[in-house]
Order: sequence, then structure tokens, then C-alpha cells
Amino acid sequence: MYAHVFLTFVSQHSPAQIIAFLVGFAQQDIKLALYIGLAGTALTFLVVVPPWPFYNKNPEDWLPAHNASASSYSIDVDGQKVG
Repeated sequence: MYAHVFLTFVSQHSPAQIIAFLVGFAQQDIKLALYIGLAGTALTFLVVVPPWPFYNKNPEDWLPAHNASASSYSIDVDGQKVG
């Protein structure tokens, strides 16, 4: 039973949150826990937000823009042309 609770907790929280909680609990220092959590958030932000080149290696092919030539595709909904 305790394993299920532990695994549920771990699956719903980031490693930075878990480390911040454990260190803050062990040191009995809420300020340290908040700083560790903020550092983890900042690190995650730096990894995810900037347009790193490795994210653009395999770009997704999206539908053409709406102002592109409308004759190149058509959408039918219940037998009526839409778009």
C-alpha cells in the first residue's frame, strides 16, 4: 500500500520538487526548500523555453495557413464544404 502512495507521489511531482521537499524537511528549513524549488524551475525553464536547434531537427508538417490557396485542400463536414 505504501509503495502505491509513493509511486503516485513521485509520478505527480518533478524531481526538483521532491529534492526540495526532502532537503528542506531534513534541514528543517523552508527557505532552503523554496530556493531549491525555484532553482529547479529556472533550470527547467532554461531547458524547455529557448528555441534550441535540436528541437528543430525534425519539424512537423502542419496544414497550410488559412490565407494560402484555398483550392489546394477542402474540408467536407456532413457533405458540406467548410473552409
